[in-house]
Amino acid sequence: MTLSVPVSAGRGRRDLLKKFGWTSLASIVQMLAGIASVVVLTRFLSPSDYGLYGIAIMSVAVAEILTGGILSSPIEQKAEVSRADLNSAFWANFGLALICSAITIPAAALIVSSLDAARALPVIAAACLLMTLTAAGIVPESLLRRRQQFRALAKVGMFAAIAGLATGITMAVMGAGVWSLIGLELVRRVILVTTNFVLSRWRPDGGLDFAAMRTTLPFVSGMFVANALGRLDRMAPQIAATVFFGPQGLGLLTVATRIAEQIQSFVAQPVGAMALPVLSNAATDRTRFHTLMADAWRAISISSFPMLAGFAAIAPLLVPMVVGKEFASVGVISALTVLAYLRVVSSKVNIAATQAAGKSLAASASIATSVGAHLILLVFLAPFGVVAIAGASLLRGWLTWPFAA
Repeated sequence: MTLSVPVSAGRGRRDLLKKFGWTSLASIVQMLAGIASVVVLTRFLSPSDYGLYGIAIMSVAVAEILTGGILSSPIEQKAEVSRADLNSAFWANFGLALICSAITIPAAALIVSSLDAARALPVIAAACLLMTLTAAGIVPESLLRRRQQFRALAKVGMFAAIAGLATGITMAVMGAGVWSLIGLELVRRVILVTTNFVLSRWRPDGGLDFAAMRTTLPFVSGMFVANALGRLDRMAPQIAATVFFGPQGLGLLTVATRIAEQIQSFVAQPVGAMALPVLSNAATDRTRFHTLMADAWRAISISSFPMLAGFAAIAPLLVPMVVGKEFASVGVISALTVLAYLRVVSSKVNIAATQAAGKSLAASASIATSVGAHLILLVFLAPFGVVAIAGASLLRGWLTWPFAA
C-alpha cells in the first residue's frame, strides 16, 4: 500500500511571496540569534574552545554528507512519494548515522591521542549525537518542504534558534566552556526534530524497501557527489588552519566563519530553502520554471548582493568592537569570507534548478572545478596566515564564477 503525497500547486506568485516572507523573517531571527551567540559567547569562551568545537564538527563532516538530507532529497523532488519511500529514507538515514557514529568515535580516539588532543574526544562524541539526532528528523522536515509549509518551518526555526541561544548563553555564563556550544545546538535540534514530527503528522510504519531505494539511486548519487564536493570545499580552509596554526588558528577561523555564515544564511536561506521543492513542482512546465528562476535571480540581485557587500565593507571595524579582544583579528577574516559567499548565494539557485530537473550530476562539474581551484590556492596561500586562508576562498570564487555561470 502506498501513500501519495501531493505537491501543492500554490496560488501563483502571491502565494510564493507570502512563503518567501515567512522564510525571510525566520532567516532574520536566526541570523540575529546566531550573531548574538557569537557576540556573547566570545566573552566567555577562548579561541581554543572554538577550536575544539571545530575539530568535532570536522570529525563528523563525512557522516553528515551521508545523513544530512541526501537520502530524503527525492521526497522533495519526486512527483509522487510512497510510504515505502518515506520509511526507507528514514531507516536508511538513521541507520547510517548510528553506523557512522560507531566508526567515528573509536577512529577519533586514535587520532586525538596521537595529536595530544584528548580534550576533543568527548566533544566529538557529542557531535556524533547531534548528527544522529538531525538524521532522525530529516524525513519529516523534507515532507514539510515538499508540502511547501514554509510558514510552519519558519516559526519552528525561530523558536528553536531563540531557545538554543538562551541555553548556550546560560551555560557559558556558568563556565561550561565548549559545552555551551554543544548545549546550544542540542536544544535547537531537539526542538526542530520533535516539532517537525508533530507538524508533518508522519511516523515510520514500515522498514527498508530496497526496491524503492533503487529507483532513487541515480538522483541520490548525484546529490551525494555534489554534497561531498561542497563539504570538502567548506572543510579545506578548516583543515589548513588546523595544520598550520593548530586549535588557536582553527578557533579564529571558526568564529569568523560563524559570523559570515549568519549573514550568508540570512540573505540566501529564503531562496535556498524554497528552491528545490518549488522548482521541482514546476519542472514539467518550462515557462513557469523559467519564470521562477527569473524571480529568484531578481530577489538575489536586489537584496543578497548589496547586503553581503555592505557587511564586508564594515566588518573589519564592526566585528572587533563586538567580540572579545582575543578574537579581534576575525574582522578582516569574516569580511573576506562574506565576499566569498557572493558566489554561494547565486549557486544555490542554479544547483537547485538542475536537481529539480532530475539532473543532479550536472551540478557536480561546476562544484568540482571550484573545489579544485580552492585546494590549489590553499596550498600556496595557507602558510601565510588565517587571513590568507580566507583570501584563498574569496579568490577561488571570483576565478571560477564565469565557468559556473
